[in-house]
Amino acid sequence: MDIITYHASDMEMLQSDSLPFAVQIKHRNSYASSSAGQTAVAADMRFFPGFDGGGSSYTKHRTVPSRAVPRIRFNPLPFLLVLSIVYAVLAGSLLRGGAGAYSIRRMTFSEEPSFSRALHSYIFPEQDGFTEQASEPSATGYVSTVTFTDYTVRKGDTVSGIASRAGLRNFGTLLSVNNIDNARRISAGQALRIPSADGLLYTVKKNETLAGIAAAHKVTVTALLDANDLTQETLSVGQKLFIPGASLSSFELRKALGELFIYPIQGRLTSPFGYRSDPFTGARSFHTGVDLAAPIGTPVKATLDGRIAETGFNRIFGNYVIITHDRGYQSLYGHLSAVSVKRGQYVTQGAIVGAVGNTGYSTGPHLHLSIYKNGSLINPFSVLK
Repeated sequence: MDIITYHASDMEMLQSDSLPFAVQIKHRNSYASSSAGQTAVAADMRFFPGFDGGGSSYTKHRTVPSRAVPRIRFNPLPFLLVLSIVYAVLAGSLLRGGAGAYSIRRMTFSEEPSFSRALHSYIFPEQDGFTEQASEPSATGYVSTVTFTDYTVRKGDTVSGIASRAGLRNFGTLLSVNNIDNARRISAGQALRIPSADGLLYTVKKNETLAGIAAAHKVTVTALLDANDLTQETLSVGQKLFIPGASLSSFELRKALGELFIYPIQGRLTSPFGYRSDPFTGARSFHTGVDLAAPIGTPVKATLDGRIAETGFNRIFGNYVIITHDRGYQSLYGHLSAVSVKRGQYVTQGAIVGAVGNTGYSTGPHLHLSIYKNGSLINPFSVLK
């Protein structure tokens, strides 16, 4: 037989969309073996809806014949039996889900749908329609029609702050729905539409089908129909669809956050980032940026918004400009023939900061571009667009 002792202190019951219930197991679970065929299990539990109103500790003992567990009835002492079954079933579920960090003995109970349905009904009588698993699971979990509310940007607002207050987990949702290409350039008085769920706004293209769009974004057709309150799968070119649960790509997010740099000039790549043969000595050396060849006097643009941190001359880079950008980025422009900015000046992306030259340690007219992230060199091509 099993002797099961519970203390109402450190376990939580959580509900999720994919399971009728789940148990968060804290670190004080302990187990000890008794005589053959018997096991004593000690666990701490807290906030068990309908049973534990104040979180006080208590101890109950109940002898449960092992052979009777799969067909357990709730007539005698239902409180203890429900706790026992929930703990054992979900402890095993956690083990199967990879909760190896907790020392929980695996216990197996019947998974017959009627058994699970009866147990769920007993614990959550206010919820109807429980099924063991959906016949057509959605990758997003959203099935409700998405609604939109209007919002006017206030002074000091940020896209991420607005999204958080609206209950959205992904601020890319607001960027997509409102066609914002720069998250740092929203302004007070600007009108935004806020959806009731995370996702993306998609424009239907020629010859596209709902099934194809659903497959491309890894959602179900049903999810698209429900989210957009559609009754049929017929689409028209230019139609707007909300795709629940979808998110912007890493490239799109970085672009919207201003983390993608424009090319300072249109020139021919003559030396990439990384190790190379030194053009003067032939020795193997590390090239700290990229070299772009162009005629002397070609305007050099700021690759990103920022403040001029330094201008000057040295024997390596000749005339140079260093710009400090948001999020720990800096850019250096070397071998300039002229410098057009001053230290402390704020420049926007695309502003002219100087002109291509052949000053310093140079073999011909070109621009040297280095980019740093938090003080460390990175390959400029990883952020250039």
